[in-house]
Amino acid sequence: MKKILVILILSNVFCVPLFCACNRQDNKQIIQTPDEPSDQKINKKNTTDSPVIITSNTSDNNNDKKKYFFRYKFQKDDVFRWNVVQQLKIDTTIQGVNEIVETYSKSVKVWRVLDVSNDNIAKFEYWVEGVDMRKIQTGQELTEYNSSRDREIPKEFKTLEGTIGMPLAHFMIDMQGAIHRKIPLKIYSDENRENKIVIPLPDQPLAAGDSWTINLPVVDVQIHSNSDKVKKVAAQQRYILESVQTGAAKIKFDTQILTPLEPALQAKVLEYFATGELTFDIDAGKIISQKITVDKTIVGFVESNDSLHHISRLTECSCGLKSCEICSGKKK
Repeated sequence: MKKILVILILSNVFCVPLFCACNRQDNKQIIQTPDEPSDQKINKKNTTDSPVIITSNTSDNNNDKKKYFFRYKFQKDDVFRWNVVQQLKIDTTIQGVNEIVETYSKSVKVWRVLDVSNDNIAKFEYWVEGVDMRKIQTGQELTEYNSSRDREIPKEFKTLEGTIGMPLAHFMIDMQGAIHRKIPLKIYSDENRENKIVIPLPDQPLAAGDSWTINLPVVDVQIHSNSDKVKKVAAQQRYILESVQTGAAKIKFDTQILTPLEPALQAKVLEYFATGELTFDIDAGKIISQKITVDKTIVGFVESNDSLHHISRLTECSCGLKSCEICSGKKK
């Protein structure tokens, strides 16, 4: 049972999903939306690495409301510096033995626009400028690492070695948020979950109360650790434009798993239980902040009385204001 706990810890520590600005779009298969109403407008993106289906749902009650058109406005030499705080607590009971793992990390992640092509596809370079990380586990001492202070990296954080301050990947992203290509430059710890700075945007202008749905690419989930059998899992996210004030749009989202899963498999796709909110600066054409939460309890994921409680929270901001708790470092 200890082996199961270790696997859960390794798969979740410092891997808070960023679905709102970090959709899993590496799978080339497009998920078809079942029973789509005929009055819904669908835009199918046939890009190399990020084919998604965007289904917009405009309420009849919003026809008289002011509508807003959402597009990114990336320009060469733009630099987006994100201050990121991630917190995670995994409370697991297996065969009556309880273990708790808690982690905290604060990092600065940077995205720089190297170029913008004639067809409005921006080439980004991504790197992590610095990290401050902590981990404590039942029966073990607190482990800490600060990249600006410590010369040696503890074994718990060895995956960071050689990655801080170094270009990690290039991304090609268009003005509607489709990721056309990703070019890894190094192997790094959050290679599949890095903080991307976009969400896919709908074609149509939106009024407050309107929503759009993103069908996420199907992922293969290994059924047993010692077996090659996998189950294909489909999920979707729904975004709702809650309000717009002085050009800042408040958008909320939730995630829904479309494939029925038993508890053992739910424990392997905890990121698919994410909810969150973000702020989009319409005039500047960029996301400036986001909050994402997963709070899920799973009972019977190994045996009938075993339980897993996963709480992860991610808050990030790029406003740079001294009044911002995240950007100023006031939040502990």
